[in-house]
Amino acid sequence: MTEYLILSLNRALPLIWEYNRQITFNLTFSRTYGSIPRSVLGRETNTGSSYDFVIDSTAKRLFRVFSTPSQPSVTGIMRISKPRLYRTAFTLISFTGNPQFRIDLHYANPDDTPGEYITSFTPTVSDVSGYRTVYVDWGVPPNAFSGYELDWDTKYAIVLVPTMTDANNRGTARALGILGTDPLPPRKCGYSTDGGMTWTFVTSGARLFDWASLQGGSLGNISVGIAWYYESEVSIPVAKSSEAFRSLFNGWVSRTPSPLPSGFNQQDFINGVLNPTTGAEIRFTDAYTHLMRFWTTADVAGFTQTDTAQFIWRYDINPVAIDMFYASEAYLQRIDFLANGSRIRLNDSYEQEFSGNSGQSVTFDPPILFWKLQVLSGSVRLSALVFE
Repeated sequence: MTEYLILSLNRALPLIWEYNRQITFNLTFSRTYGSIPRSVLGRETNTGSSYDFVIDSTAKRLFRVFSTPSQPSVTGIMRISKPRLYRTAFTLISFTGNPQFRIDLHYANPDDTPGEYITSFTPTVSDVSGYRTVYVDWGVPPNAFSGYELDWDTKYAIVLVPTMTDANNRGTARALGILGTDPLPPRKCGYSTDGGMTWTFVTSGARLFDWASLQGGSLGNISVGIAWYYESEVSIPVAKSSEAFRSLFNGWVSRTPSPLPSGFNQQDFINGVLNPTTGAEIRFTDAYTHLMRFWTTADVAGFTQTDTAQFIWRYDINPVAIDMFYASEAYLQRIDFLANGSRIRLNDSYEQEFSGNSGQSVTFDPPILFWKLQVLSGSVRLSALVFE
């Protein structure tokens, strides 16, 4: 065996493995963005002149129209999700009995009336302060991103469909005319009295109307809301010498700018781990990738973001096998005992157990073959030759 080692020494690689050794280092992820349009858009209805419409028959319908914007193009962004419908609501300002509804989503026709049917939602009903609000709501971001997926630059119609209404189970909806900028134009709404065969717009001069969403717990006054997110990604290659350690996130050393621009909200993913906290294990192959998913509630001017994260490599996997070091053969040269009462076992063999106190060592000449080692107590450092 000694002769074999001498003949093969030119391809042998040194290995030093220390149980519970810890390496701490920092990585900096930097990216530069262009101007970022806001990605959370909601139409509000809470003031203005009004028009009331009584729903007392299943032949009656309400509708509102909105459109999604064109897909933004932003420097520094790797991906942009499609917009999601995360909220829509219709409020009955008065009601009798227990009228029942569903909410349908359609594409809008060129004349802004409901067109091709897409899907239906089973709404939630909220009774607050004498108002009844019929709504679907996936919540604000990031929950909003599980809402119904829409297309860019497309007009949609949302239809309130009564499934059980009559003279004794009816409600009154109110359309509100609001002057001003609409984030989801066209702001148009109307009704049908013949089951959707024909549609009538609610209009009054220059005012643009929408059916109110006056109440509904946390809904506020948003009659329709959409949201999407942006993603940027930075990957930093890091050499990986073995699998005999765990990679741990040790917190953010610095984040610039801090605070982030107003209206900028984010989630961090490091190698797929969402918003890691100190001590979280971050597995990797040969790189650390910081993916940032963010959304904006206001337009954000371009800026450079620089985030420095700290990681720990902790060699506390026990036992270890030589294939964790990407080796096919390994020969132990020396054991250094780093703590009193340290003890190690090789190859699952009780005949190959070695023990010692801090400062003591055992040298093997010639080196001995091993394929597995286990620290039974204390702490040790091993020196070996390995062959790929």
